[in-house]
Amino acid sequence: MNAGTDIKHWLFLRGLSREQAHWGEFIKRCESELGWYCHAIDLPGFGSEHLRRSPLTISEIRRDIQQRLPSELANDNSTFGIVALSLGGMVALDWLTTSPNNIAKVIFISTSSADCGFFKRLKPSALPATLYALFALSPRKQERAILNMVSNNKSSHAALLEQWCQIRARHPASKRNVIRQLIAASRFYSPSKERLANSRGHFISSRADRMVSYQCSEYLAEKYHWPLWLHNTAGHDLPIDDADYLLASFKEIASCAE
Repeated sequence: MNAGTDIKHWLFLRGLSREQAHWGEFIKRCESELGWYCHAIDLPGFGSEHLRRSPLTISEIRRDIQQRLPSELANDNSTFGIVALSLGGMVALDWLTTSPNNIAKVIFISTSSADCGFFKRLKPSALPATLYALFALSPRKQERAILNMVSNNKSSHAALLEQWCQIRARHPASKRNVIRQLIAASRFYSPSKERLANSRGHFISSRADRMVSYQCSEYLAEKYHWPLWLHNTAGHDLPIDDADYLLASFKEIASCAE
């Protein structure tokens, strides 16, 4: 297992119905401020892959991504880190069961699994907004509902909504694929601690996440005996609400020699 300071290449995975464009400037900041070589890849059915059907299991999503890795990461001897947000974290957990020697470290942001409990994975107060985001007639209303649900930083919402609507126009996300992703997420149970005994991970979440309870990250961190960072005020989408906090956390995490 490589020490954190040896990890040069990092793969970034987004969450439910999102694509790499939703990272905004965050990946560029990781490159310029941390010196990382960053690679973002879209989950099947979204972003550059929006014309394809989204698989119904997390394992299928993971296999699809593995087949589309950039050349720097595709070699059997390649070692890299993963930054995974929400559903992307489920993909990364599954990935660790198949290629632990290739993945030096995973940073999980606001992730969960079925064994965390349904009403912790999706807070009851978030159910109306989730349904509205899924079934609202206009993409703009859908994007506004998603933004209000995942971000607590209201001052940035006007500009972000315009950006997200532009992203949606370029790569329309179908309701069918969103539902298929939801099904995949609902079926995913975290691997046993024995299967990840030789892996290294770090969890970051927020106590103020209004969509997914931070207790999901607490549960997983305790299960695997991995460190946990907790923000006090940010929403589910931490890269939007406090990128500075994440970058500082990443710097500390990447320097840990385990």
